[in-house]
Amino acid sequence: MKRLLVFPLFLCGALSVIVSADAQQPARPTARTGATGTVLAIGNMAYTEIDALDRDRTLFLLPVGMLEEHGPHLPIASDLIGVEYEAGQVAKRVSRSLPGWNVIVMPTINYGATGANQLNGLPIHPGTYAIRQSTLRAMVADIGAEIVRNRFKWVFVLNGHGAPPHHVAVNEACDFISEVFNATMVNVSGLFTGDSTMRAQGVRIAGKHFSPAELSSIGLDLHAGVAETSGMLALRPDLVRRSYRTLPNVRAESVTEMRDIAGRPGWQGYWSSPARATAGYGRDIEAWWINGMTDVILRAVRGENMLQRPRHPDILLGDTAVVGLIERSGQPEREFEQQLERWLTQRRKTR
Repeated sequence: MKRLLVFPLFLCGALSVIVSADAQQPARPTARTGATGTVLAIGNMAYTEIDALDRDRTLFLLPVGMLEEHGPHLPIASDLIGVEYEAGQVAKRVSRSLPGWNVIVMPTINYGATGANQLNGLPIHPGTYAIRQSTLRAMVADIGAEIVRNRFKWVFVLNGHGAPPHHVAVNEACDFISEVFNATMVNVSGLFTGDSTMRAQGVRIAGKHFSPAELSSIGLDLHAGVAETSGMLALRPDLVRRSYRTLPNVRAESVTEMRDIAGRPGWQGYWSSPARATAGYGRDIEAWWINGMTDVILRAVRGENMLQRPRHPDILLGDTAVVGLIERSGQPEREFEQQLERWLTQRRKTR
């Protein structure tokens, strides 16, 4: 889930199984014009080319996706598809705004923490392939550390998944790298969704496409609903099952009500109204995310201290239902970790 939109923020998903062609630019700098920076895909580069980059004028984009059930109508890689597309577009826009800079696109982390199915108490679901929150935290921190210990100073994480436990892990990893290594590593998506001005823009976008009565009937649009379905219609319509047009509206007004609905027999893995989705709405949502995340990165590079700005999910922690979700989602992970540790202990004894 990701589309933290007009309706109160909470969980969500972004929208990428293949690496976007926009993100995979040639490894060697190509002279577009003297007024733009250069976008590079690190996997195509030789280490000597990486080592030759200006440490003060090189920034890294790290996309993080998720494989998660998205109802009967969307691919489980919806969060991945979106974030890779967005990373490619953000990279191009940032490079145009920063002449002489290098924008390095890292390979996507394809897995995230906590699927929407956990709202109904099911940590295991045939459509969700998540990693533990501790694993995600370690992966983001490990990659960030590799970058900054090579003396680079700027790392920006873009997320396709919006579950609060997922963002807690990313925020902690970013804070660790920033504070311990005297670099700047920030959760761009968390800052974007934590910004009240940007959320207000999302409200206006929804109001452009739907009447007040329609918005009221949609309710919380947080997972596989009208926004995410619209995004996929804009990016990969070939992956949207035609059944979306006939799916019934599943309306919820609060996180508690979402959890209750998810716990009912027959819940199909979405909320709100996929049948109302349009590609036009999806294009506007994507533009909103791309413009907003570009703005966050440019503000950071130009000197604004983004480490003290409001971010997701910190702005939601006054909601006891959200806090409860974060706590409950950690229980299956702790049980798995204990199981793994017991197995490792026993294995060591027998060797």
